[in-house]
Amino acid sequence: MNGEGLKRRIRDQYFWMEVLMLFSITFLLAIISDVEYSFYEEGSGWRFIGSLEYRIVFGTFSFLLYGAYYWLVVKPLVNKRKPLFVALGLVAFIPFTFYYDHYVANWMVIRLPFISEELRDLVIRQYKAKSKFNIVYAYRLSSRCLPLIFFAYLIRSLKQDRQLRLLKEQQLVTELNYLRAQLQPHFFFNTLNNIYALAIRQSADTAPMVMQLSEMMRYILYQTNESMVPLSKEVEFLKHYVALEKIRHHQHVKIDIDVQGDVSSVMIAPLLLLPFVENAFKHGARELIDKGEVQIVLCVQVGELLLHIKNTVPPVPVASEKGIGLVNAQKRLELLYPGRHQLTIKESATQYEVNLSIQPA
Repeated sequence: MNGEGLKRRIRDQYFWMEVLMLFSITFLLAIISDVEYSFYEEGSGWRFIGSLEYRIVFGTFSFLLYGAYYWLVVKPLVNKRKPLFVALGLVAFIPFTFYYDHYVANWMVIRLPFISEELRDLVIRQYKAKSKFNIVYAYRLSSRCLPLIFFAYLIRSLKQDRQLRLLKEQQLVTELNYLRAQLQPHFFFNTLNNIYALAIRQSADTAPMVMQLSEMMRYILYQTNESMVPLSKEVEFLKHYVALEKIRHHQHVKIDIDVQGDVSSVMIAPLLLLPFVENAFKHGARELIDKGEVQIVLCVQVGELLLHIKNTVPPVPVASEKGIGLVNAQKRLELLYPGRHQLTIKESATQYEVNLSIQPA
């Protein structure tokens, strides 16, 4: 493993879960067992203190052995989905642990210079004694090997879930970017059409509308690249749009916009509210022959954002294609605020009303 691979493993949260698991089955469980025996069988903790050196020394050798078994044998085979080889590896590893503990570990501990003479004498006796293989087999299988195998499958499942979640998040970002990319040309197309109509009539309102559009373009190009923006910026953008519509309609349409609450304390997806406001003018007020009305109320309450839009509709609606702006906004709401928004649209012969409730966080 190269240095970069080691750094990635150290930063991986699952790596430390694996280390903790190995530490538990090689050190912690044995030490806890000694504590329980010392206090409940003998009534004191002196036996535990005397056996602590033994547990630390042999626990270290066990940690190295089972760590190699887990990372070099079990985990690669589990990740490659080879349960038969996992089983064969387990069958081969059990007798190996017996000979490792009895001959290799004992032989190396005897030669350690820092252990006590009492522990050295105990290890020498163990080294020369004969052990029953069947008892060791059952203990290793039930308390160490099987938990490691089950844990490897658990880690693989957790990583698969995380990868699936990351994939879904990437797909969500891709879809949201696609929807937003559709929305911006749609908005500019509609606005430029309005300016073009004024320019054809050589209206004095053409220059003010271009100025308002430039302010809106600056916001879209430079401040909407983030996934969330302050609601105050969105409100400022909507006010520019409403100002643009006021220039175009003059006295033809009565336009009111009311903002209530602390908009600086809320974050929202950029350009999320624009299609609802734009729709009030595109399919309502601007098609009226007589005077129309558009009312926009944006209210920030504790944990909730409320948007209310009401506009008059023409007595004889002009046939038009269904725009993509409102459809995109509904899709973005479903992706960004699942279960945290409520959209109600009411339409009558004289009025079109939108009520949107969002729980930002």
